[in-house]
Amino acid sequence: MLLPSRLRAACCCPRRECAAVALAAFLLPLCIAGCSDTSPPPTRARSEVPVRSYTVEGVIEAMPKPDRPGTQLIILHEEIADFVASDGRVGMKKMAMPFPIGPGVTLDGLSVGDSVMVQFTTDWNATPAYWITSITRRETPSR
Repeated sequence: MLLPSRLRAACCCPRRECAAVALAAFLLPLCIAGCSDTSPPPTRARSEVPVRSYTVEGVIEAMPKPDRPGTQLIILHEEIADFVASDGRVGMKKMAMPFPIGPGVTLDGLSVGDSVMVQFTTDWNATPAYWITSITRRETPSR
């Protein structure tokens, strides 16, 4: 590879090394440009699990606070043996989890510690993927 006379004069190394440096200087920006990812971010894979509804008993552990955005309704619910996850796995252990509130559902009259009956729907292709469709306080027998 022949270099322009000005480059040859400025170069203090043998011709082969100058040619390698010039080639690397030419190819490096191309390699960097080729490595940049311009693809869109991955989307959640569509689930083949159909829309389902569940009814469970639970206890309210936290209530959303209107003056604090981001706070959530958290319910400690019983095991849901027939629950079907987005990947098709069946069963959900007893756990405390946040529940988005569906349209028309009110939490009026409910508070932390209340025993409740909750109906919720899952649609793994929607956002949110699950939401409460009904919640009622359960009367606990007096002792």
